[in-house]
Amino acid sequence: MTNNPPNIFRIGVCTQEGARLFQILKAALPTDDLYACAPREVVAQAPQTDIFIPIVTRIPSEAFAAPRLQLIQQFGVGLDCVDIPAASRAGVLVANVPSVGTGNAESVAELAIAHMMMLGRELPLAFARFRERRVSSPLGHCLWRSTVVILGYGGIGEEIARRLAGFGTRIIAVSRRGPSGSRARDPHVHLDLHVDATQTVAVLGEADYVIVAAPATPENIGLVDANAFAAMKPGTFLVNIARGPVVDYDALLAALRAGRVAGAGLDVFWEEPFDPADPLLAENVIATPHVGGATERSLTGIGQAVAANIEQLRAGEMPACCVNPEVGRRRLGK
Repeated sequence: MTNNPPNIFRIGVCTQEGARLFQILKAALPTDDLYACAPREVVAQAPQTDIFIPIVTRIPSEAFAAPRLQLIQQFGVGLDCVDIPAASRAGVLVANVPSVGTGNAESVAELAIAHMMMLGRELPLAFARFRERRVSSPLGHCLWRSTVVILGYGGIGEEIARRLAGFGTRIIAVSRRGPSGSRARDPHVHLDLHVDATQTVAVLGEADYVIVAAPATPENIGLVDANAFAAMKPGTFLVNIARGPVVDYDALLAALRAGRVAGAGLDVFWEEPFDPADPLLAENVIATPHVGGATERSLTGIGQAVAANIEQLRAGEMPACCVNPEVGRRRLGK
C-alpha cells in the first residue's frame, strides 16, 4: 500500500537489525503504514515514502529528490548518516531525539564504563585463565584514583561523568567551549576539571582512560589523531562510544602496536558492520557491534519521542529537535 489518506503516513524504518524496533514503533504509531526498509532500498522506496526513520543507516542524497518525502526522523541523536544541506535544499525536514532522558545517553554511559572495566581488569584474559584453571591472574587496573578524560562533554559525556563519580575517579571533561559554552549542564555532576578544546593535548597526558564521546561533526572527524595519541602516556586505555571516524584508524592502530594505548574498547567503527578480520582486532581491542543504546529502556524511550515528533508533523507543527527549522517554516508556514 502506497497511496494513504492524508492523515496516514507511509514510514520506512531503515535498519539491518530492527525487529524489536519495528514492534516498538508500530505500537506507538498504530494507524500509520510502517514498513521495514533495507538500507539498499532507501532510494527506490523514497518516492512512495513520507518519512524515513534511519537506524545506523545512511540516507543517500538521491532519496531527497522524491517530492513525497517530508521528514528524516533519526532514531537517536547522531545525524552523520544524513546529508543535511541536501535535505534542506530539497525541502525535507531532518530531526533527531535528545539522548538524555530517553534512556539512550544513560545506556551508552553504562556501556562506556563496562568497556573501561573490561579493559582495566583484562576480563577476556581472566576468562581464559579460568578455563586454564589458574587463579589470581591477570593483575588488573583499578578505576579508583584513576584519571579519566571525557572528550566531548555533551549529554552522553555528562551521564558518563555522573556514573564515574561513584568509582572515586578523577574526571576531566573536554568540550569545544569549555564551561563557558551555551549548553545547560547539571551542576550536581562532579568534575575535577573542565577545559575547552584548545587544552585537549595538555590534559590527554594526565589520562589513564580516554573516553571519546564527541559527535562526528565535520570538525571532529579525526579528532583523536597521531598528535593526540602522542600526548598520551604509555599504557592509556581508549574507549570510543561516539562514532568511528572521530578516531583516526591508522593512528589508533599504530598507538596500539607501539603500546602507547594499552587497549581499546570500541562500540563504533569506521564502517559498519566492521570486518572481524581487520588487523586492528588482532590487538588488545574489545569490540561490540554498536550496542551502546541498544537496551529495552532506551529503545522504548526513543520510540516514544520519535512517535511524538511524527504526531507533531501530522498536526502541522514543527517537529522537536529539527536541525533545519528554516525548512519547517517554509513547508509548514511556521
